Amino acid sequence: MASHGASTLDMNLNPAQAVDSLQKIYRKYTSRKFFAMLQACVHCGLCAEACHYYCSEKKSDFIPANRIKRLAAVINEYFHPLKSKLPFFTPGNPLTNPKFDGLYKAAFENCTLCGKCALICPMGINTGEIMYLARALLFGLGRIPSGLIGPVQTTLTTGNYLGLSGEDFIETVEWIAEEMAEDMGAGFTIPIDKEQPQVLYIPHPLTLRDLPFLLMSELKILAAAGEDYTLSTHDFDVVNYAFYQGSKENAFQIANTTLQAREKLQAKSIALAPCGHGYRILRWEVEKMLGEKHNFPIYSLVELIDRYIQDGRLKLEKDKFEGPITYHDPCNIARRGGIIQQPRNVIKALTSNFVEMEPYGVHNFCCGGGGGLASTADFGKIRATMGKAKAEQIRKTGAKIVVTGCFNCKTQIRDIGQNYDLGIEVKSIVEVVADSIR
Repeated sequence: MASHGASTLDMNLNPAQAVDSLQKIYRKYTSRKFFAMLQACVHCGLCAEACHYYCSEKKSDFIPANRIKRLAAVINEYFHPLKSKLPFFTPGNPLTNPKFDGLYKAAFENCTLCGKCALICPMGINTGEIMYLARALLFGLGRIPSGLIGPVQTTLTTGNYLGLSGEDFIETVEWIAEEMAEDMGAGFTIPIDKEQPQVLYIPHPLTLRDLPFLLMSELKILAAAGEDYTLSTHDFDVVNYAFYQGSKENAFQIANTTLQAREKLQAKSIALAPCGHGYRILRWEVEKMLGEKHNFPIYSLVELIDRYIQDGRLKLEKDKFEGPITYHDPCNIARRGGIIQQPRNVIKALTSNFVEMEPYGVHNFCCGGGGGLASTADFGKIRATMGKAKAEQIRKTGAKIVVTGCFNCKTQIRDIGQNYDLGIEVKSIVEVVADSIR
């Protein structure tokens, strides 16, 4: 039975090829650490209260430990350490095995890979890491959500997931510069492909095509701080949905475009537009794939904004926005990326009426739009339902404005704000900063 948003890559596998694909992925993506986590569960149930799915809808399928059982059943059938070595062992056809239907729901529909459960587990089990293998196996069968197929293929083909050309990029940036010159002053320009800058700035392509006011805010901040930066025709897409497919190979190929752009321009650092998974992948996951640390810094833009304020390079008008104001920690930026205090420094420079969600920081609940769910339209109902925990968090703060530092989080919180009648404004942190510059 097909699941919501389910689609298939055109792989044309026969049963034997499908089994071979699974075996290759299983060998590549498993480790002693993985098997230790898989066997360590003591069924204490603590992970349930850490999961925004279970906290939103008290269903046993949403308990992280029960998701693992779906994967364990597949492993037991196809990769059992004893049965798989028997000469007469013949695994079933994975292309028709209903166990993969359950695994699809567990891995893609019922988990955003947010990692919150790992912080509460007394045995140190990270269900998000375990379920990544589930996604990788499903990718090997060509079974992934429709929203994670087209955008990735377009990125691999054109360099950005919207398929914008270099000419589109230059034309849009030049138009944005003309529009900004009215406020920034005559002679204002936006550097493109400038060599040896301090910062190579990678925007979100939707700000180029549909939301230029957000890119204007980002560039206004960089210009006001006197940053030596450049945009680049070599790469102008912070997004990397391939990681959520379950394909680290595709994810690295996309991320490497950014690394090559930096090398071509000899930029001293990379700064990324507000995008949770884009930051996590380029900053942390690529280092794991390469097996070595980057020899240059990679920042999320909020880190630079915090530094500009602390150094006196950016002067802000306080309390321009009526509070209370709260901040949503994106999973991949806070819990997975360690950027927790910087956005709070920025917001406290903007308002005297800041209120925290409870819990916050690394323990903050996922908004429900991560893990690729926001990219697949058919997951809209799931996102709305599983955003209930986040909606209740926000409601308890009494906030009028919710600020966040991730594009998908902003979209998801806007949607659940409407669905749960929260009466809030949702803003990117770059919006409130840019509008408060003195």
